[in-house]
Amino acid sequence: MFFTLSALGQGRYETYYMAGPVVKVVQSKFKIESNLVNIPESEPEIGYQIGGFIRARVNNLYVQPELLLSKTQNQLVFLNHGGVAGFNPKADFEFTSLNIPLDIGFYIGDLRIESGPAISILLEGKQFFLNQQLDITDDFNKVSLQYNIGAGLDLNDVLIDVNYEFGLSKTGESLRRLVGNDFSPSRSHLVFSVALVLHRHKKRQ
Repeated sequence: MFFTLSALGQGRYETYYMAGPVVKVVQSKFKIESNLVNIPESEPEIGYQIGGFIRARVNNLYVQPELLLSKTQNQLVFLNHGGVAGFNPKADFEFTSLNIPLDIGFYIGDLRIESGPAISILLEGKQFFLNQQLDITDDFNKVSLQYNIGAGLDLNDVLIDVNYEFGLSKTGESLRRLVGNDFSPSRSHLVFSVALVLHRHKKRQ
């Protein structure tokens, strides 16, 4: 402890700041156990996020908040809907959200290990079901919490990250309204991101 305090007092640590734009591709995975609702066995649902980041680093530790505009889609199949055998209509959901993740991580060389919470603020929700388009924004909680863990790599001014994100499911809330039954679905995301560093600042303290 004395050595650490002495080192800090003698200015033996460095602070780095960097900022820039970030683009993310989100592969959404939805799980539910029900004889009323099914998930199509088709291609994975893909979403997109775009925004910016700021990273503050002290030696090998860093904190990175981001501000992202997110658009995701989900599709569900309602089995024997309305009590009609063999009638299995699909429902499509589209969500636009403002995501604010806060990652805390550390460096091992150029490799980074990170984790942290994220707040998702719903801006707009749409449902496409039985040839009808409905605004379902008010049917959901406007704010939900998520958590992610992942790893990244710094390649000069290009930052590459892969994260696993899990949390609450907006689609599950809508299922209760559509079907009238209580479900406990789980939803997770695999997130691939590429960021570009446009600003750097280094300060020895």
